[in-house]
Amino acid sequence: MLLLAELTARPDSDAAVEAILRDLVRSTAQEPGNRTYAVHRRRDVPHGFIVYELYRDDAACSAHLASPPLQAALARFETLLAVPPRLVQGDLLAAAGLAD
Repeated sequence: MLLLAELTARPDSDAAVEAILRDLVRSTAQEPGNRTYAVHRRRDVPHGFIVYELYRDDAACSAHLASPPLQAALARFETLLAVPPRLVQGDLLAAAGLAD
């Protein structure tokens, strides 16, 4: 299961958002249902980030969304982001280079 998050930091909060996202990479890597958790800086949006997340199934994604580290990050994002995060979910149809 794919979860894609788009975030746009306030200009003065860019470094803080990046630090939080880097911390989430470390904590999410410990979640048993997480397959991939990657943070990217957007090239087309100033202060923009994309978080690419793959989970074993819906239950693993739900567990991540309810996790204390993510909930703490979301609370901090309320004052650090220019707009609320945009989330997109998807189911894998075909892929190259991804392990099961």
